[in-house]
Amino acid sequence: MAFAALNKMVSSSNLFQHQYGYNSTLINTITPKSLHAPFYHLTDPQLIAIASSKTFNLLCPIVVYWLICTLWHHLDTAKYPYFEKRRIHESPEIIARNKVSFSEVIKAVFFQHCIQIVLGWLWFEDTDVILKTQFYTDHITKMSDLAPWVADGTLLVLGRRTGEQVLYKYGEKLVAWIYWWGIPLVQMYFAFWVTDTWQYFWHRAMHNNRFLYRHFHSHHHRLYVSFAFGALYNHPVEGFILDSLGSAVAEKMAFMTMRQATLLFTISSIKTADDHCGYKLWWDPCQLLFANNADYHDIHHQAYGIKSNFSQPYFTNWDKILGTQMSREEADSKTRWKKLGHEYAEHDKHNVISESHAKKVD
Repeated sequence: MAFAALNKMVSSSNLFQHQYGYNSTLINTITPKSLHAPFYHLTDPQLIAIASSKTFNLLCPIVVYWLICTLWHHLDTAKYPYFEKRRIHESPEIIARNKVSFSEVIKAVFFQHCIQIVLGWLWFEDTDVILKTQFYTDHITKMSDLAPWVADGTLLVLGRRTGEQVLYKYGEKLVAWIYWWGIPLVQMYFAFWVTDTWQYFWHRAMHNNRFLYRHFHSHHHRLYVSFAFGALYNHPVEGFILDSLGSAVAEKMAFMTMRQATLLFTISSIKTADDHCGYKLWWDPCQLLFANNADYHDIHHQAYGIKSNFSQPYFTNWDKILGTQMSREEADSKTRWKKLGHEYAEHDKHNVISESHAKKVD
């Protein structure tokens, strides 16, 4: 976990001293004597064998992507009235405006996943290493190493008197919670942030650099009206840089275990498919919890918003900070007709298309 790497780094120097957690009785009191293990902690040898398998961890995000996209595709084709009312664009627009067929999209996504499997096999550690370093590890010792840090932080924030009262009463549970939940949640949030930062600046560069757009990113923008499977319809070079390499960088910078990395990649697969699903659904967790959602990203796929809303897949912070955000209200105020200039893909040169407003949905 991230704490283990941090503790190893700082313990070799005198830069960090435990100024507050000096009381050995207090430290002994708050140090967990048992695992306090949460539901996700595995003890069954069969489950451990599966979770530590390199093959399982590589295939899990890919299988989930195909399952989620198949569900969205079913909704596209079944045309249930409830979901039809909540399409961002009318169904016929997908056929009329997209410049690539559904079968071509499927082939490209399959090819990209094959590349991801090869790269992941080279990137991830072998199964026996994962077992040794991440499963058969001494969690009690790691929590005992964490205890002085928790004491320092609690006493610093609450003051010595109140802090000691809290620690004596709840310290052991607090250390266990931070170890099993607090640190992993911070790691996941940090990985989200790293992924967003990586993808924003590469994505923006793909649009601002004519060579990068024409030869690589223009493939993805053949989909004016996006659908779930099209989320990974990219040029292989772009898929490697934005998706595969970006995820690997986020995983390493957050000091994630294999299972944490698999969860991150699986969440990313679900989120990117949802961002391209073409429906505005308030109860959809990906759209409910994140402002960067299907409606937000749809604006970017239109000619009037192609230089806006670069952020993906989680937050909209970089768009807000750097002034590249376009709201749905601003998008709806744009002209209905737009001539695409030469800076876009070859197939769009001098092509005048109808830029209809997205449907207003409840």
